[in-house]
Amino acid sequence: MSAAKFLYILCEGERDEMFYERLCERITGQTYIQPQDFRVRRGSNFKTAMAAARVLISRFKHWPEPQDVAVIIAVDNDRAPAHPGGKPAPRPLPPLDLKKSARYPALVEMITAALGPDPGNRVVNVALAVPVEMIESWLLMLLNPDGGELPLFSEISPISRQYYGGGTPPPQLKELRDAEAAKLGLDLDTLFYNAADQGDLDRLAVRSESFALFRRDLLAWRGVGDRVP
Repeated sequence: MSAAKFLYILCEGERDEMFYERLCERITGQTYIQPQDFRVRRGSNFKTAMAAARVLISRFKHWPEPQDVAVIIAVDNDRAPAHPGGKPAPRPLPPLDLKKSARYPALVEMITAALGPDPGNRVVNVALAVPVEMIESWLLMLLNPDGGELPLFSEISPISRQYYGGGTPPPQLKELRDAEAAKLGLDLDTLFYNAADQGDLDRLAVRSESFALFRRDLLAWRGVGDRVP
């Protein structure tokens, strides 16, 4: 089977798409053509993201022969339970988070039902990018491989204040992201691209099981070896 040529990325926006595409290129050693954008609307919840993923996969699942097509489905975990790369929160989570359903297992189940359990026998290649907790988590670990534990929330907000007992929370993921951009004198697009282009992927995989799962999916696409450039 020839290498995947066409790449569809389901994500929230152009910056995320650029980040995941560059990671994909580095890990597989391939370059790709993206036929069109396929976005999850900003502010969408997991239910709408799953619906978009089903629509995207439905485009391919009835093809009788393997195609030179690859798909990345990218969804932030956002403190949802049962992710293989998740850790127990050090404090009780807000009630809204406790009601969330597991995201990674639901995506795996959907892909398996649509395309079969064996990645080698699927008509298209699929990789799941489900960072714990957000894309900024992978970004910050690429920028600071020796950094400490990262916060759980996107930004300082009512829900993060609730988690921290009503006081002022420490900087959350987006505040840390913005601080890195300011320190390096970079706009956010360049910050994300440089991290994906230059970051140590082996160290990220050791530190983040959610990234290790994404890399495993990508390496399985075309029988690529386990060496990451």
